[in-house]
Amino acid sequence: MKTILSIFTTVIILTFLTAFSTAGTTAPQDLPEKVEAFMAALIETLDVVPGYAIAIAGPEQALFVKGYGTTKAENGAPVDSHTQFYIASSTKSLTALAIASLAERGLLDLDTPIKNYLPSLAGAPAGEVTLSQLLSHSHGLMEEALTLRTAFTGDYTQAILINIIRNLPLSETPEAFAYSNTGYVIASLVLEQTFGKSWKTIVEEEVLNPAGMTATTAYVSALQDDYARPHSWYGVKNSFPLVKQDSTMHAAGGHFSSAADMARWLQVQLSGGSINGETIFAPGLVAGTHLPRVELDAEFYTYKRHHYGYGWYQADYDGMVMYHHFGSFSGYRSHVSFIPELGIGVVVLINDTSRPGFNLPDMIANYVYDLASGKETPETPYQAEIAKIAEMIAPMAGHSPPDRPRNAPGDEAKYVGSYSNPEFGTFHFEMKDGELQVSIGILSSKTTYMDDGAIRMELTPYQGTLGVFQEDENGTITGFRFRGTSYTRLD
Repeated sequence: MKTILSIFTTVIILTFLTAFSTAGTTAPQDLPEKVEAFMAALIETLDVVPGYAIAIAGPEQALFVKGYGTTKAENGAPVDSHTQFYIASSTKSLTALAIASLAERGLLDLDTPIKNYLPSLAGAPAGEVTLSQLLSHSHGLMEEALTLRTAFTGDYTQAILINIIRNLPLSETPEAFAYSNTGYVIASLVLEQTFGKSWKTIVEEEVLNPAGMTATTAYVSALQDDYARPHSWYGVKNSFPLVKQDSTMHAAGGHFSSAADMARWLQVQLSGGSINGETIFAPGLVAGTHLPRVELDAEFYTYKRHHYGYGWYQADYDGMVMYHHFGSFSGYRSHVSFIPELGIGVVVLINDTSRPGFNLPDMIANYVYDLASGKETPETPYQAEIAKIAEMIAPMAGHSPPDRPRNAPGDEAKYVGSYSNPEFGTFHFEMKDGELQVSIGILSSKTTYMDDGAIRMELTPYQGTLGVFQEDENGTITGFRFRGTSYTRLD
């Protein structure tokens, strides 16, 4: 097998060398042609991701905006510059700028305790944190229920969320950086309580409309018919239903966008608030969101992250400062970054989150930055990486995921019922077509059983999770335990 894979790796590298041997000399003005050649070789070598949307922009104009592949593996429309992809946590930079814009006009105070905006939090640890801390992930609040309800199940009211927040504990190092959705979700409640309208409307009014980002939306119900569908490669490109609804499009990860719109967003960042030479945002406003607010020491792919601002990481890239925010969610990955020293930014959106494709957006962006920085053969370091991925997937290619045996006990109907936790919500188990199925909020799944009796669910596609039913000494089912949390049986 090693010999076969070594030969396969050699073929892959030769494919890349051939693709670039006639592409001409590397220079910034050749950027579009070089990117085209790189993408052609990548797609030919790794038939993993159904669709890509790429934007490269400078402070004054878009330099390259193009789509590749299709919105769906089977019978999908061609991806173009206006195709909508879910950008997940890349939303945070949009939300942060909207809040900073309101603060710049004196309508919010980023440094006052949020109990002044949410009086019901008075006396609670959460009431003492500030918007600045919420936006920079330095608030110290620890939770899982808020994220589960707002990002996954959609089972919440504002009253439920506030009650959860009131009871959140602080970490032992509350001012240290700890990435989560928590701060942005709480900040969105401040917006809604203060201004009497949805955070989605506020981001649209403060950011999207001024920036002319007309394809960017926080509403699944407003998506175009040909938006990019989610996939996960496992031998073949597996498409699956979108598990997002309007209710789970939240302020920490709640927008679909296009390459064309994100090119405008990059221009805003690199120019300090202008698009195509026209001033859109107040002087200093955009740059203020880039300022380092909290230190950290972390790595993602090739990036050594050292600070976080409002919606933006700062990282070292080849001795230069890269500002970025990425996103991932079932079926989607986004890369949004810019390097002021080079005067360009890159966005790569894909509709796949499988292991083979996960870091391809980052690799593509790195190639663009290496090209822009004048490296002689910037494709060289990525040939081995591409070959390694191709080698890894070769044994699986062409094979669909195997069906899991159910291993169901003969008396599984005894589990039918509702199991509730006041913070996290309610699981509902019922028999359908002779099998136990589960739902919580908008999520649902069939079930299988592990050898130890644990029940396996895929509440989000291709991401299995385990739960265990609990029983008393008489064998009566009394509860359900999921991710360390107990849910009490109601019936």
